[in-house]
Amino acid sequence: MAVERRSVSRAGLSLSIAVSGAGRSQVPVVLVHGMGGDHTTWGPLARRLRRGGRTVISVDLRGHGRTGPAESYLLDDFRDDLAAVVADLDVDSIDLVGHSLGAHTALRYAIAAPDRIRRLVLEEIPPMPRDHADLAEDIAPSSTLGERIRGIGAVVLNPIPFLRFDRALADPVLTAFTVADPEWWRSLRRVSAPTLVVSGGSRSFLPPKHLRDLASALPAGDFVTIDAGHSVHRDRPVEFADAVCTHLR
Repeated sequence: MAVERRSVSRAGLSLSIAVSGAGRSQVPVVLVHGMGGDHTTWGPLARRLRRGGRTVISVDLRGHGRTGPAESYLLDDFRDDLAAVVADLDVDSIDLVGHSLGAHTALRYAIAAPDRIRRLVLEEIPPMPRDHADLAEDIAPSSTLGERIRGIGAVVLNPIPFLRFDRALADPVLTAFTVADPEWWRSLRRVSAPTLVVSGGSRSFLPPKHLRDLASALPAGDFVTIDAGHSVHRDRPVEFADAVCTHLR
């Protein structure tokens, strides 16, 4: 399957996207990777979606992949980059799938532009802490030993995303997730799209109860656990694709 590589300009940054598939009669699916990844992380899911006749757009976030580094790494910067990519597609609506930082980016975009999202999948999304109690329960991302070991194995198999990753973004992004933001939780009521929240279960550093709370706070939220740790789409690709494709149908 041929992959078309394109770039979208925003604020002096050239955002790299990969477009594949030819499902012109269907809503396109936009995939947004997590921290340290790039568009290639979605290979198995993208192939499954293309077999179903879908057009797939995989984004390289700022500081990742072919997009390259940026001067600012605010959480809303990632959201605004995604908004530029969606605007460039020139379609009425999209299905949106994100992992970790990419899921948080996707949800911020869905809050800002709810009418553009038909269906939404949030895999292992780090929610903003609501208060100091959330902070005390380690809601902020901090990977477990097992996840670090599995991550090293993934780097050995495909080192390019790791080599292109701008390490300068880690501190501002992780720091942002340590700031309590109750308004972010109130803004979830704006998301009208049916949304599937996917938890990696007890093997993940993100407490599943926080992701369940997030699903409950969304007007049309659903919740599923696939006990794979933080990178569900990488470590349990078939089960993850089954859940995503069922939800997007």
